[in-house]
Amino acid sequence: MHLPATITAAALHQRVRGRTDRLLLHTSDLRATVAEGRESNLVLFVVDASGSMAARRRMEAVKTAVLSLLLDAYQRRDRVGLVTFRGTGAQLTLPPTSSVEAAATRLSDLPHGGRTPWLRA
Repeated sequence: MHLPATITAAALHQRVRGRTDRLLLHTSDLRATVAEGRESNLVLFVVDASGSMAARRRMEAVKTAVLSLLLDAYQRRDRVGLVTFRGTGAQLTLPPTSSVEAAATRLSDLPHGGRTPWLRA
C-alpha cells in the first residue's frame, strides 16, 4: 500500500464522510505502489582495428567512449561491448558488461594493426 497516496485520496472526502477526530478510510481510497521497470540498453562498438585505419588513435578514442558510457550507464543498467576486426577475423574484445572495472582491465591493451579486413565473394 502506498500510504501517502492513500491518505491524500481519503483526505479529499473527509467532510462528506462526516469525519470527527480521525481519518475515515474507504476501500476506494486505497492506493498501491506501482513499480515501473526500466529497460536496459546494449551499446556494441564494432571497430576496424587494422593499421591502415590509424588504429592506435581510434583505439584510445574507443576506450574513452566505452568507459565514459559505462560510468554514465550504472543507474540505467546499460551494458557496453566491443568487437574489433582486423586481418581475416573479428574478436569479441569486451563482452557486454556494465562493470567499469572489468572494462578497464580488458581494454588496457587493445589489439590493433595488421591488414585491413576484406570480404570474399
